[in-house]
Amino acid sequence: MAQRVAPRQPDPIWRETFVEEFGVVSMEMGASRAMSRIIAWMLVCDPPEQSSKDIQDALRLSPAAVSAEARMLIGAGILERTARAGERRIYYRLRSGTWDGVLDARLRLLVRIREVTERGLLSAGDEADARLRDVRDIYVWFVEELEGLLRDRRAVR
Repeated sequence: MAQRVAPRQPDPIWRETFVEEFGVVSMEMGASRAMSRIIAWMLVCDPPEQSSKDIQDALRLSPAAVSAEARMLIGAGILERTARAGERRIYYRLRSGTWDGVLDARLRLLVRIREVTERGLLSAGDEADARLRDVRDIYVWFVEELEGLLRDRRAVR
C-alpha cells in the first residue's frame, strides 16, 4: 500500500525530476529512455493532451524520436491520438485503462514463459533437474498471484 504524504508546496521542477527518474528506472525494464520519458511526461503534463511539438519542447527530444516512440506507444495501447475541434494538430494522451492493459500483457508473457518451461520439463523427462523446475515453479506462482491481484483490482473498480 502506498504511503500517504502530508500536503506541501510542490517543488518547482517536480515534473522534470519525475520524468528523468522514471526514465532511468524504466530503462531497467527494457524501455528506451525516450519512450520512458514520454510515458512519464504524459503522466504529469498539463494539459493531459499534448501535441508532438509540446512533447518535443518539454523533453528536448527530436521530432523523429517523438514520432517513432509515439507510434510504438500507440501500438502498445499506452497512448492514443486525439484532436481538438477546429484544430489541424494531432494530440496524444494516455489511453484509458492503460495500466491494466500493460499488466495484462505482462501476464500473457509470464504465462508463455511458464508454458515453455512446462514443455521443457515434459520433453526433458528424467534429465530435467532442479534448475528448470525452479523456473517453472516461480512462474506458476507469479502467474497465479498476478491473476489474483488483477481479479481483485477489477472487482473493486
